[in-house]
Amino acid sequence: MPAGRPRESMVAVDGGTGGVRAVQLVLDGGRVRVAHWVDVDTYAASGAAAAGSASGDDGGAALARALDAVIEQFGTHRIGLVTAPGNVEYCLLEVPPMLWSRGEKDVAEAIRWEVGQQLRWSVEEAELAAWPLPVAMRNGANAVAVAARRTGIASVVEAIETRHIECEHVEPAANALIRACRASLDASPEPIWAVLDLGCSGSRLYVAVDDVPVYSREIRGSGREWTRLIARELRIPEGLAEQYKRRYGIGSTERGCRSAGGLERLSEAALPGVLLSVLKRSLQELAADVERAYRFVMEQYPQRQVRGLVLAGGGSRMPGLSAWIGEALGIHVAQARADNVLDVSPSHPLGRPEMYALMAGCVGLALGEIAS
Repeated sequence: MPAGRPRESMVAVDGGTGGVRAVQLVLDGGRVRVAHWVDVDTYAASGAAAAGSASGDDGGAALARALDAVIEQFGTHRIGLVTAPGNVEYCLLEVPPMLWSRGEKDVAEAIRWEVGQQLRWSVEEAELAAWPLPVAMRNGANAVAVAARRTGIASVVEAIETRHIECEHVEPAANALIRACRASLDASPEPIWAVLDLGCSGSRLYVAVDDVPVYSREIRGSGREWTRLIARELRIPEGLAEQYKRRYGIGSTERGCRSAGGLERLSEAALPGVLLSVLKRSLQELAADVERAYRFVMEQYPQRQVRGLVLAGGGSRMPGLSAWIGEALGIHVAQARADNVLDVSPSHPLGRPEMYALMAGCVGLALGEIAS
């Protein structure tokens, strides 16, 4: 990153079911500092974590209120948005090389029909973008197209514009996360690696070759699903189950908990093993989905090696998860971290992996603008 006058990024916003996050970065003397950041937990605020929420709030209203609160805290009119994974699909395509010399809109229109053949919903609802792969796959695919559902983007953009602020940029989560998480792995040039974004309502894997996303797929398992499994098996409120998940996480060996009312007789040391027992099947499904995605990309790029996996999103904060997935897959797994990305001290909230992993999407969006 070039040195020069301090340069301030747009406010990068990442909003999902679990929360709304925003960050603004400053490039100063070749170092990237955090100007301001905020995280609003809408999962807890909406009452979704409480068993039998009587409010009827499905999280949408809480999301709008949180986004409103986030915007109020930044003294700027420049906003960018990371697309929510549930509103986006990624498609592999064969695109004539000469097409890339045209403008972005021309490329999007040219691939619209091809993308429409792969979507589960009408392409007429989609905003499209695409980028070329660094090297064509064995199956002939040489580009990735991303289709973002217009309705999913519009609801957040409208919430921003009600405050008379224009949303000037929208970026796919794949690009933002790859940019923010690349430094979290000590990898050789042009490896196959991936970011697993573990969200509240769903999870998605983004596989990259070096710095380019080449494949994406939905992954079974989510933070909310794990919380509900714990609550049901241990017969406790979902709010308490969420606390256990975040505080104790999973252990290296499982331990059963079969008797009703037996939880109070368990020591804190036993809880990680109990939670592993409860979540093991779901975690095995998650690992199987990740392995299938890696195998597909390895078949397309047989000369390249897998170098690891980076965990991002709120679900990545569960203690013991990185170690369990790493052992299940036989690869290095690390939580996203700010090292070699942001100039922050270890005591800064974004200097801690558990917070940086949560903020990685909006950090990646801000990095993309400030370094361009």
